[in-house]
Amino acid sequence: MPIVNIDLNWLNQLLGKDYPPATIHEALDQIGCDVEEVAEIQRSRCPHCQSLVEHPLGQEEVKVCNFCGHESAVPFPCFGAQQVLRLDLLADRPDLFDAGGLARALRGTLGIERGLPRYQVKSSGQVVHIDTSTQDADSYRPFIACSIMSLPPVDETSLIAIMKLQENLHWGVGRDRKLASIGVYDLETIKGDIYYGTMDPDDEPFIPLGMPGKEMTGRQILGDHPKGAAYAHLLKEHSRYPVLLDSAGQVLSMPPIINSNETRLKMGTNRIFIDVTGVSQAAVTKALDTLVCSLLEIGGQVETVKIVEPNGTTRETPNLTPGEAEVDLQGARRWLGLPLDEAALTESLERMRFDAVPIANSTGRFKVSYPPYRTDIRHMVDLLEDVAIGFGYGNIEPKLVRSMTVGQPRPEELLSEQARQILLGLGFTEIMNLPLSTEEQQFERLRISTPERYPQISNPKLKDYRVLRTHLMGGLLEALRENRRRPMPLCLFEMDNVTKLEEAAETGTADERRLAFVEIGRDTGYAAARSVLDALLRELGFTACYTGIEHPTFVPGRVASFKTDGEIVGILGEIHPEVLTNFNLNYPAALVELTLHRIS
Repeated sequence: MPIVNIDLNWLNQLLGKDYPPATIHEALDQIGCDVEEVAEIQRSRCPHCQSLVEHPLGQEEVKVCNFCGHESAVPFPCFGAQQVLRLDLLADRPDLFDAGGLARALRGTLGIERGLPRYQVKSSGQVVHIDTSTQDADSYRPFIACSIMSLPPVDETSLIAIMKLQENLHWGVGRDRKLASIGVYDLETIKGDIYYGTMDPDDEPFIPLGMPGKEMTGRQILGDHPKGAAYAHLLKEHSRYPVLLDSAGQVLSMPPIINSNETRLKMGTNRIFIDVTGVSQAAVTKALDTLVCSLLEIGGQVETVKIVEPNGTTRETPNLTPGEAEVDLQGARRWLGLPLDEAALTESLERMRFDAVPIANSTGRFKVSYPPYRTDIRHMVDLLEDVAIGFGYGNIEPKLVRSMTVGQPRPEELLSEQARQILLGLGFTEIMNLPLSTEEQQFERLRISTPERYPQISNPKLKDYRVLRTHLMGGLLEALRENRRRPMPLCLFEMDNVTKLEEAAETGTADERRLAFVEIGRDTGYAAARSVLDALLRELGFTACYTGIEHPTFVPGRVASFKTDGEIVGILGEIHPEVLTNFNLNYPAALVELTLHRIS
């Protein structure tokens, strides 16, 4: 998990009291934050954007700015050190990514404040117009939410905090800007209404952040700007790029890549405009609500922005109305095993910054109001986890469970471990591949015709890896390709699940535990693979019947299927020369794949 550095001095200022690091460490442990250590971190100043850049732990100098992307041949000027808490980011709790959010949670845990934080929201009168081109397939980034905030004049501490929170939300909520990205601007540099549309990649140049005085087109930014090169994959297939403009035609930003240099935050800025754009409405809303609520904790005031949709309908963002859910006292006792009464349940929830009130005409049911930044609350169980944290894990009396049971391995695990030890004893090396593959590796390079239907992921994180493997052959041959420079012969095996389509199953698919092994070398052939297979089956207590078959992956006349009385079925044979060429292999290879166990 990524690690974030929290300025201890500023955190104590937000708490209103100087707490010892050990006290804060213990309180953060209670709410689930994994604190690595308290450390002294050196800082340097970027010569381009003037931001303070934290040195990685143990590194005496830096030459790259995390905020504007500027790179220097010489180290940045050193600014001094600060004491920080180093803690792992919790992906499901983006509200704890910064000092403001942590201070808000700690005030509840430490007993400084209780109950739901109340946020006052007023209208700014600012209008953002959305152009229909953001909905087109060749420039698709349709969702946007915005806000205006008044802050205490930005100083170096708050500037660093805002930039770090922005980048952490890009990771934790935006999936590294894939789903959503955030822009923060000095409102004083923006004139009139704002327009969200698209631009020609080779026209409409502007000065990007970190490149003062240098105008660049969108395509030039993707090729020559450090941030552009890092995130070019998000726009490379678009024929038009997203852009935010003000009424004077000034470019505010090119989401999700870079802001313009003219609209950047500066020392003394006290009015900021925030936009979040993306391809997921949920991620856009979540990122804006979390960012706004964190900035409110450092003394900000929030104002809504009017969004005009392409069809003329309007909406106001952000909406900081608390969410509501229900908790059942008896259910909480049953789930948590705690001696809770109504007072203890209410107190535990209030420590976690919720409000809880009894529901009229009900027995032991409570209406719980939770703040807008708690986007992880989806089910009563999520609230029960917070009840346990608010109650205090240290206050839970350890008890033995009422019934003692002993776990047993599943049948396929027993058989798999036995087969593993046999193959290791025969000189094979075990490998592990990802369960996701590609059409090329699963079908094309094996000379197998791509079927009309096969298991796929509908929304893969990586575009290419969307096929659930239906066999282990492709992964084994790819491993041979990666290790083709090693001394021959090479003997590898893999044991894992594959996914098959099955209409009768609840999910339409079923898993099988497969075992596959391969040998490559000058003297490798059908006979060598058969001898290993016979030894394996004999040790497992099976005998097999073999039948010659035709299979496009194997050499004709040198391939067979087999079946045992224990329903172990599989295929063995010599790999076809064309398949060897497809995997850049220069020696003969023989492969066996068999089904060890039907799992579901």
